[in-house]
This record gives sequence, structure tokens and C-alpha cells, in this order.
Amino acid sequence: METSKLTRQIQKSKIRVMYDLARKKENVLNFTVGEPDFMTPKEIVEVSNRYFSEGYTKYTPNAGVRELTEAIAQKYESVTGRNIQADSQVIVTVGATEALLVAMQTVMDPGDEILICGPYFPSYINQIFICHCKPVIVPTAEEDGWMPKAEEIEKRMTPRTKMLLLNSPCNPTGAVIDETTLREIAALCVRHQIVVISDEVYKDIRYNEEPYFSIASVEGMEELTVIVNSFSKTYAMPGWRVGYAVGPEWILSQMPKTHDVTAACVCAPFQYAGAYALRHCDARVEEMVAKFKARRDLVYQGINSIDGLSAVQPQGAFYLFFNIKKLGMTSEEFAYELLDKEGVVLVPGTGFGEEGEGYIRFTYAADEESLKRGLERIQRFVRGNC
Repeated sequence: METSKLTRQIQKSKIRVMYDLARKKENVLNFTVGEPDFMTPKEIVEVSNRYFSEGYTKYTPNAGVRELTEAIAQKYESVTGRNIQADSQVIVTVGATEALLVAMQTVMDPGDEILICGPYFPSYINQIFICHCKPVIVPTAEEDGWMPKAEEIEKRMTPRTKMLLLNSPCNPTGAVIDETTLREIAALCVRHQIVVISDEVYKDIRYNEEPYFSIASVEGMEELTVIVNSFSKTYAMPGWRVGYAVGPEWILSQMPKTHDVTAACVCAPFQYAGAYALRHCDARVEEMVAKFKARRDLVYQGINSIDGLSAVQPQGAFYLFFNIKKLGMTSEEFAYELLDKEGVVLVPGTGFGEEGEGYIRFTYAADEESLKRGLERIQRFVRGNC
């Protein structure tokens, strides 16, 4: 006996491979998993505790409690400039991960193609496999600031292309897709009637003063865009597993059917806490982002000061995707040898697709002292291998 072909096709994320290796060693500096090192703001925890103590431990509507769906709708009305109906255009999910999968399952048929920009978050590929669809990679390049190009997307379209997945700010590169590029991509999607999943989980972790621009706000994209977001990164709530999707009624009104047979609903007190976070915790988010920016600068400058290493400055998220090509090592050789010799755990770029070869992802969601020690060890390792 053996497991299904689908199970054998799904590969364990290299993020988790490196994370698991780190847990087996002592005196390790672990910069693998993308989660804030901050505690969830106390007031959010207190709201959740209050709802637990008041007996809110029953099932909720599949799409989520009204207080949260309304808060999400209002948030994205301000982002997109469009009216959003809380009862038919919003769903609360078990993290953004479930929102991504359910959106794909709602739109895609077996054999359809989904375009994704590489390097990419590894879960995307496995989710596409679960849908029995075909991933088609659109490469991005460091020299272009890891920015996707509309012409490269169009080159890879076929009659089976049904969806494009965009991630901005991007994991692993930290790139933020600019408005001009998004408008060019939107025009392409409207012309070919391609549905876009806009993964915006790092939307509020950006390092410039410009307002966030979502492709959903472009004329013609209101019926073609599913926005996916979560509370994990923005509010330091990764273990709470609360995410959501916002989009056109023809898709969002159908997503609860699949959600019902996979998770049914999200924990009720966590939903009420999420509503509170959206309405009352902007200042706490700004505090965290300011600290992330200082860490970004520390790691960016530190890596670029090491001979043989270089990086493009990330504009969002909390990752530095740095170039090791001058060292003559593969990404996996660098990552495994660095762990063995210096006890620093990073993720090889190939964990984010073939386009990641020659690069390493460094998660700087860690305290500054740990980051400094990590940089010192990386510098020592590079000097000893050059």
C-alpha cells in the first residue's frame, strides 16, 4: 500500500525543513519561519478572553460573525474605493492559507492553469496541485527589483489560463508591486478575463509613506479580484489562524460551501478579537512596523557589507532575499553549511522555486541582538569559505 499520487506530489516546504533541523540543534539562531517575534497586543488577547468567559464557544456562520465581516468590508472599502457587502463579499477563514485554497477551488477546474510569479511562497504550488491544476511560473528578476512584468505574464497565457496569483509585498523578496505595473497587469486580466488572487497579507508592513494600491481598485477588476489577507503578520497573531477573503459576489458567495466541509468556521472569540484589532489597533501596528523597518535596515546594510553577498532593499514584509552567486555555492550548500558550521538557520532560495537558486531568505522578524549575532556568524562563515 502507498499514499495517493497527490500526497506524493506535495513536497514539504524547505522553510519547515530548515525549521525542523534548527529544533534539533543547540545554540542556534533561527531566521526561518515568517512570524512576528512580538506578542499579540494585550488588548486583543483580553477581548478574546472575555468572549471565551462569556460563553461564545459555539459554531458561527460559515462566512464569519457579523462584527468581523463588517469590519473587514469597511477596511477594504477604504482601500479599493468600492462598496463591499459584508454578507456576500467577505469570508473569514482559517488563516490566509485556507482562503487561498478555497478561492482556487471555487474558481478552478482540473487541468486549468494558474500563473504565479517566481520566486513564490511555496504553499502556492501545493495548493494548485490539490486543485488538480497546473502552475505556470512567471519569472521575476533581481535587476528589476523582483517586479513582475505584464508582457512576461501575457507570454505565458494559454487557453487554459484562468487565474493569476499576485503577492505584494512579496514573500520571499519583499518587493511591493507599484501602481503602474498593477494597472498594466489589470488591463491584461480584464482583456483576457483572468481572475486574480491578490495575496495582501503583508499589506500593512511597508516601509514608504505611499498609500497601498490594490489591483482590486482598478476599473474592471472588481469582478475579477479576490483579495486574501490575515491577522497573522499585521497583528502578531500567527497561531490564532484567522484569515479572510474579499471579492466579487459570484465567487465569495460560493466559498462558504467548500469552507464548510473543510473547517466549518473560525473560533468565535478569535473572530471578535479580530474585529477589535481592525477597529482599534492601528497604532500598535505602526509601532511594530517601525521596529521592522529598523531591523530591515540593520540586516540590509549588514549583508551588503559582507564581500560576496548583496541584496535589493525590501520595500515590505520582513524578509531579505540576498544574492550568494559570487561565492560559487548553491543555495542549499550555503544554507546547510551555514547551519552546520555557525548554527545560523536561513532558507535556501530554491525553497521558493527554481528562480530562487543563488539566493537565501533571511527573516528579520527577530530582536536586534539576535540579528547582529546572526550577521556576525554569516560574515565569519563567508570569510572562511571564500
